[in-house]
Amino acid sequence: MTETPEPSIYEKAFVKSDKTDAILVVDGKKLHVNKTLLSFHSEYFDTLFNSEFKEKSMEEIEIKDVGFKDFVILLSLIHPKPFEITNWNTEILVKLADRFLLSNAKFQVEHFIKTTSEFTRHEKLLLADKYNLENLLEHVIGLYGARESFADFWHTNCRQFSDSSKARIFDKLFTRHGNFFYEWK
Repeated sequence: MTETPEPSIYEKAFVKSDKTDAILVVDGKKLHVNKTLLSFHSEYFDTLFNSEFKEKSMEEIEIKDVGFKDFVILLSLIHPKPFEITNWNTEILVKLADRFLLSNAKFQVEHFIKTTSEFTRHEKLLLADKYNLENLLEHVIGLYGARESFADFWHTNCRQFSDSSKARIFDKLFTRHGNFFYEWK
């Protein structure tokens, strides 16, 4: 006789309760969710649950191309006791928040990046640019105060930034240190 393995903390976070009314299936595992809560926080789920798609009437809805643990952590960000955001899951959470249109979750990940010491100033700038994290971008550009701080760009390939971000970085450099260009003569 085989024993059923103990559910993980991620599975336990989304067990059936009197507050759940839908089942999402990720990697073959069931997540019991509340349609109203998800619909409130996400246009994606609002459309999924409330529009005239076949999913509206399905008992279980499969979510494809996403890892179970990552998806659970993402959904937990709209619950009272969210799982921890770490430097290891930050980028996938931003991608998933974009994909599932969870703006509050994306904001929380952005705030984590902004306040953590796990990423360098330059890494934060790359993430802000890559995922269009406007508040983070403004914050990080503001960290480039001293002229020497712009050395981050002398030692790296600036082609990795969007043209918009490059212009904003240059504007910050020029505004704060415009006279610095005269010193190069």
